[in-house]
Amino acid sequence: MSAPRSKDYVLGHSDAELRRLEQQGRFFGDLTALIFRAAGLREGMRVLDVGCGAGDVSLLAARFVGTAGAVLGVDRSEEAVAVAGKRAQASGAENVTFVTGDAAELQFDTEFDAVVGRLVVMYHPRPSEMLRHLSSHVRAGGLLVFHEIDAGHLVSEPRVPLFERMTSWIVQTLQVSGADPIMGLRLRLAFVNAGLPAPQMIVTGRVDGGPDSPAYEVLTSTLRALLPAAEQYGIIKADEVQIDTLASRLRDEVVAGGGVILPPLLIGAWTTKPD
Repeated sequence: MSAPRSKDYVLGHSDAELRRLEQQGRFFGDLTALIFRAAGLREGMRVLDVGCGAGDVSLLAARFVGTAGAVLGVDRSEEAVAVAGKRAQASGAENVTFVTGDAAELQFDTEFDAVVGRLVVMYHPRPSEMLRHLSSHVRAGGLLVFHEIDAGHLVSEPRVPLFERMTSWIVQTLQVSGADPIMGLRLRLAFVNAGLPAPQMIVTGRVDGGPDSPAYEVLTSTLRALLPAAEQYGIIKADEVQIDTLASRLRDEVVAGGGVILPPLLIGAWTTKPD
């Protein structure tokens, strides 16, 4: 049975976690760009990025809105906001700023043309309440755009037992910590229960294989970050995982079989706030 969903971010906010978020951002970046493009994010918009983490989605949105637009990234972690700010400065993105706080509770002085987020609703205990609050800061005709996980369709072909075990550990740990590993599939209901029009939705994902796929390290880094919680909840012991060799062992199994793995999918959902 899953634990009640809480506000605690099970992956933490360490330097290693912020580096993992950057790695994850590179892995999922073009998929989120596809969703932003389909939703209609465009030049000149003022955008709020919820749960911005290390700033990847904010920086992506900044490229869509251009110098005529602006992006405000919000995260509860001061460490994440500091890193995001440094990355924006290093990249020359002058249309992005970051603040510390919980966007699901913060009040803003101005309305936004769009609110966006990736892998953030899954950690909130009351998704519809969160979306309802955020929609109050979006202008009439503005966008709400979210990209969330669907870890219910993890497949390898031909079968890769190590992939099945490690993804099972990840999903179980997310569940018992209170996160929702199939939040992507629940976005439609969350939008509707928030009083918003039913969203348009698209499934995005990667099919990875071969010796050079980044998927092995991405999955391993996620499990590494979750390992303390996985041990705490009795899901797996660290010495059973052998985390330091896990990525190479996963790669070897996939390559030996000449097959592919399907990491967690992401589902994009977007809607327009009614007038």
